[in-house]
Amino acid sequence: MNKLTRFAATAICIAALSACGTVMPTADSGYLSDSRALVPAADASGARRVAAQALDPARVTIAEVVWRADAHSDLGDDERQALLAGLERELRQAVQALPPAPEGRPARIRAAITRVETVSPGLNTLGTLLLIGPLDRGGAAFEIEAVDAATGEQLAALRLGYFAPLGELKARFSRLAPAGIAAHEAALEFAALLRPAASPEEAPRR
Repeated sequence: MNKLTRFAATAICIAALSACGTVMPTADSGYLSDSRALVPAADASGARRVAAQALDPARVTIAEVVWRADAHSDLGDDERQALLAGLERELRQAVQALPPAPEGRPARIRAAITRVETVSPGLNTLGTLLLIGPLDRGGAAFEIEAVDAATGEQLAALRLGYFAPLGELKARFSRLAPAGIAAHEAALEFAALLRPAASPEEAPRR
């Protein structure tokens, strides 16, 4: 009977965690210069504004990457700086992977980390040993926009909250890994907004 109970509990737990998916509901933090043109996602993961014209990666620079998450977060300053540097790196790589668009306007990227959910490696290790599976998941939320380098007009924008998939092994046992995975996802999604007419072959690789 105990084995049956444990099996049932495990199945329920796994089903519940799987149902949660990667969607992290996120609210407008006020960081973006303009939120009126963003189109909300159907799954409540955020909102997006696609550039009307493709931007040239050679003329896109990263102006700032800032911390806008809860000031009461238990993250240390070194951890915050690591996450900010990681987001900047992911954005730069995703934009540089886009094909040239010589007619694109010069643009600056502004980005903010607005929420971070860390995981407890100890709790997830315990859950795995008990054959329940990971009990804690993490991720992050971001607000990113591209603005015209001369006028400051918003050209594209993304507000995204993302929980790392539980299938990602490194996301279960590293405190900040889920936020890093979320930053990678956000950078790819944002880069795609800069190339609205891109074919599947031209899109940045995941």
